[in-house]
Amino acid sequence: MVSAKSKSLNMYIGRKFKSFFLIFLFLTSLIFIDVNTTDYGIEGCEKNVAVNDENTNSTNITFIAFGDSQHWDSTNSQNDYQVEALNHFTEKLSWSDAGYEELGEISDIRGVIMAGDITQNGRDGRVFSDDEYGEFIERYGLCGNKKLKYPIYEGYGNHDYYQWSDIFYRIPQDHPVIESVSIRNEYRSNLTNTAPGMDGHYSWEWDNIHFIQLNLAPSDITPTYEEGGYRDPHNALTFMKNDMDEHVVGTSKKVMLIAHYGPWAWREWDEAQITNFCQAIEEYKSYIIGYIHGHSHSTKVYNWCEITIFNSGSPYHDDKIHTSYNEDFRGRFTLFRITQNITNDIRLIAVDVSWSVENYVEGDIDTLDLKMKEWNGYPYVEYF
Repeated sequence: MVSAKSKSLNMYIGRKFKSFFLIFLFLTSLIFIDVNTTDYGIEGCEKNVAVNDENTNSTNITFIAFGDSQHWDSTNSQNDYQVEALNHFTEKLSWSDAGYEELGEISDIRGVIMAGDITQNGRDGRVFSDDEYGEFIERYGLCGNKKLKYPIYEGYGNHDYYQWSDIFYRIPQDHPVIESVSIRNEYRSNLTNTAPGMDGHYSWEWDNIHFIQLNLAPSDITPTYEEGGYRDPHNALTFMKNDMDEHVVGTSKKVMLIAHYGPWAWREWDEAQITNFCQAIEEYKSYIIGYIHGHSHSTKVYNWCEITIFNSGSPYHDDKIHTSYNEDFRGRFTLFRITQNITNDIRLIAVDVSWSVENYVEGDIDTLDLKMKEWNGYPYVEYF
């Protein structure tokens, strides 16, 4: 015969187990809902149609590059300023502001390249975590379908790998922001190639210029961190070489490489990998006209391994949020123009565009103080 005390204990345990089970079902249902309702910003975008891989023998393109939108609570507003500047700078500035009067007005911008660090912590909003990725989508979209009026060709950076302090990312071993790049690739225009699975690398062409988005770093070395897949470059170097061999070598095309890390050592991106990258591009140097990167939150043109490096700027401008590496405390992006003349000579122009919110009044673009400054090697011109 079961005593009243034992019966009471069993009922108590039963209630606790039932409560635990219901909580478990609730939380797992949230995970399922979150994972399956992520907004990747593809609404209104057409699926990619394969482009003709033959030489166009003609180039006249204008585009923009920057890095490190790095969305989280403290940086959302500075991305609002960046989008405002991107959308309206052509109303206030022209090529003459950079010393190229013959080019006239700035027009026909093909798109915006973002060199990594979409978010601060790689979070997509699941189970009470911040929806950093959703903030990126709200502002930048994919095909000019959100606040930014241009298509965006983003890559992931070191901050986009989730460190798994949250069990709802750790248990499924998810790095959702990393994977988002692959998911969005089929909706990008002008693509020529994509990496397998969720690696995320891709290439595309505007006229006779071939762009290769290598995301974190041009490396094949997976670092040994506790978190699975943490800062894995996903065979980016192999993708680059295969892509060049298949789509560029033997043609008159020129190549612009994009990655988050610049060619200087930082944590898992060490000198051995950087040297290996320099050696790997040796056979392709006649095709490469530049390498665009982010990561440093600053802006500079410099030379490395006999190629031109464009540290492309970022929305970071305020020491209160993060150390500003631009001493004038201005947000930045880089404007490019690449043209080809009748003798097939290529001219590349890169210009620093910056803004300040010191006197900014919302909705008044004049108060954003847009400028093209002489700044750390900009404006820059090179002939090929």
